[in-house]
Amino acid sequence: MEISRNHKTRLAVSMQVLEDTISDVEKIIKSTNRRKIMTETVDNLSSWEKVLILKRIESIKELINHIVQELNLERRREETKSRILGSMTIQWVNLEEIKSKRLRGYGEVPDELREFIDPRVDEIMSLVNEICKIASSKYKNREIQGEKL
Repeated sequence: MEISRNHKTRLAVSMQVLEDTISDVEKIIKSTNRRKIMTETVDNLSSWEKVLILKRIESIKELINHIVQELNLERRREETKSRILGSMTIQWVNLEEIKSKRLRGYGEVPDELREFIDPRVDEIMSLVNEICKIASSKYKNREIQGEKL
């Protein structure tokens, strides 16, 4: 079937987003480590519900594959480095927003909070910058701040 480039692009993007979403759902269901520092996931799905959802996910994957094959949709290439850079850049912006000068929008920031949060956020932002530098370079057997790779 011949379809326009614009239609192909729109359909491909939608299939990619759908595939990413069902992949996330699949990870949630199959995950055994559900406790992070700031999040604890309470598993309130029964084994039976998990099996049913996973079966539906497999059906969705088959349908995505069928659509892709029939319409000859192009697969997007995602490079690990680009994904890391994109994610970390978003987090850098989020971190900038929780520094005391930005928190003023929520009310007066006590000196104690400013003195506590700003240096720690700056340190996290510095580490995020280091991750971005590593991901944007070709580090191999080099030292980064005294660390052997």
